[in-house]
Amino acid sequence: MAQFSGNIGISTGQTDKYSLLLDVSEKSYSIENNTSQVEWWVGIRSNTAYHNHYGLSETYVVNINGTVVHNAVHTPTVNSGATVWVASGTTTVSHNADGSKSISVSASFNNADRGTYLPTTGSCSGSLKLTTIPRATVPSVDKPSLDCGSVIKFTGTSASSNFSHKLYTTWNNEEKLIATIDKGSTAVSYSYTIPTSWEKNMPNTTSAIATFILETLNGNTVIGRKSINATVQVRSGVLPTIGNPTIEDTNSISKAMGLYVQSQSCIKFTIPTSGNQGSTITSVSTKFNDQTYSGSTFTTQAIQNSGTLTYTITVTDSRGRTATKSGSVNVVAYNPPSLTNVSAKRANSSYAVDESSGTYALLHFKVGFTSLSNKNVTSFYIQYRASGATSWTKINSWANNYTLNQDYKAGNLFTSTTTTYEIAFGVKDKFMSDYSWQIVTVTPTYTLINFGKDGKSLTFFGQDGNNANRLTVNGDLAINSVKENTSSTKMLVNGGNTVMYRDWNKLVNSIKSAMYPVGSVYITYNNVNPGTFLGGTWERFGQGRTLVGEGTGNDGSTSMSFTANSTGGLYNHSMVRNDIGYIYYGALLNSNGNQMGVHDHDKNMKTKIPLMQPYITVYFWRRTA
Repeated sequence: MAQFSGNIGISTGQTDKYSLLLDVSEKSYSIENNTSQVEWWVGIRSNTAYHNHYGLSETYVVNINGTVVHNAVHTPTVNSGATVWVASGTTTVSHNADGSKSISVSASFNNADRGTYLPTTGSCSGSLKLTTIPRATVPSVDKPSLDCGSVIKFTGTSASSNFSHKLYTTWNNEEKLIATIDKGSTAVSYSYTIPTSWEKNMPNTTSAIATFILETLNGNTVIGRKSINATVQVRSGVLPTIGNPTIEDTNSISKAMGLYVQSQSCIKFTIPTSGNQGSTITSVSTKFNDQTYSGSTFTTQAIQNSGTLTYTITVTDSRGRTATKSGSVNVVAYNPPSLTNVSAKRANSSYAVDESSGTYALLHFKVGFTSLSNKNVTSFYIQYRASGATSWTKINSWANNYTLNQDYKAGNLFTSTTTTYEIAFGVKDKFMSDYSWQIVTVTPTYTLINFGKDGKSLTFFGQDGNNANRLTVNGDLAINSVKENTSSTKMLVNGGNTVMYRDWNKLVNSIKSAMYPVGSVYITYNNVNPGTFLGGTWERFGQGRTLVGEGTGNDGSTSMSFTANSTGGLYNHSMVRNDIGYIYYGALLNSNGNQMGVHDHDKNMKTKIPLMQPYITVYFWRRTA
């Protein structure tokens, strides 16, 4: 809509007290008739708060596109500062042959009454550009959305059988002529196959808009162009590709066996993938053994399960499309070598157990290995020595015998009845670099104080028989003073004789002092002063520290001496990267016992490294008096 205005003079000669108004707008147009409906309004406006008039005979003339569409007398009431529209109407305007059109518009005002302050004459004019009416043939398609490789059909009705047409595509920012349709019919029709090569122009999406343009010509003159869009889609079968994965064992031992072995094999996957029709791979994910791994190459932790373990590979491309591939890996069950029911006892020459005087060795053991289809190389080894000796003497060994369970008569080994002996049982298989040892101690037949295995009995001067709630003394018992006491307590003495003692408390206290003399260390879960039940004076010590034996120790590469009552060690230690480079924390634990990861620290940044071993807290008490 456009509004035009002009001044209307008054009888006193002033020109700005009233305005003539003309509003013109295009209400609609007809493609078929190549015409527009133009609406107009004519009126008058008082421009001040003092100028008004009523019932004057005023002539209003309206001209649209060179044609007078209104010429009439009106008698409006015009209040001060008000706008009054006095007439309106519509008129039809024909467009040019190409559908374009601009029109001239004007209006005039005349009042024959020249009374004081009354409006006299005025006019206004201008031009208005109308909508260009499309004259070209409008195309339609039978498929607004279709896959590449499919056929799309274009149709349309031409305004004249003398018009010819050209069909273009606009794809990938390029306009290309695909067909010429000769004149001779008002029915326009053409079928076109969407090239599959267009998919390569959609690497990151599954669809895009293609524009098709139908150009209408009259001879060589282009009347107009009309476009229509269609959604072109990547075919549903265009998916990322997954090749056959390469699966190999990074454990050279199990790899040489040709087996994936439980708790030993770490499996490396290498997965070949590729995009399709221009797409690229954005992610590769593999679910295997209840774990999800990312990337086209990864190595698992040691596989803790056995049996047929399945994997599923999922690949996603830049279009968001996925493909999957499944397979399986057969993992052979495996357990580390086991050594159970181990014992070593003194026996007589007939190999009857004789803990009191036997010098022959009766050994019992149960050994189990996993054969891995007889590919596992195994060894079981037994050796012994007198406690404190620097070298061992071999008793026997077995190779590749996967199950052993026997009482073994080892010969006359314990020749000294006053010497403690150590028997070392060792197991090893192909996955181990050295034997795993279990050492059993054979005590002398003579022992000053010996506790029962279940902790409920005690024997002096010999081996305890593990008879619950019994104190046995294999020898004479002397008491310095005896007080008269009406009560008495029985005590089992060597040979089964029963002796009566009247000062039992003194005996018990003597035993307690012998068991825990001054300087003894008592370890307990309970925060109870042992003086309440053992007697003597005790104090807490060693809070927050472990105990180390006095003397010189060697960890295999370094010797270190420890003097009695000395302290040392750190809970954690600050280091910088220049000191230590890359630090592997996998073997270090924080104070909560959780394993830490691998970190690469800035070379100037100090890092506190926890140095604590896994621990459990107890109470240490030391007897001082």
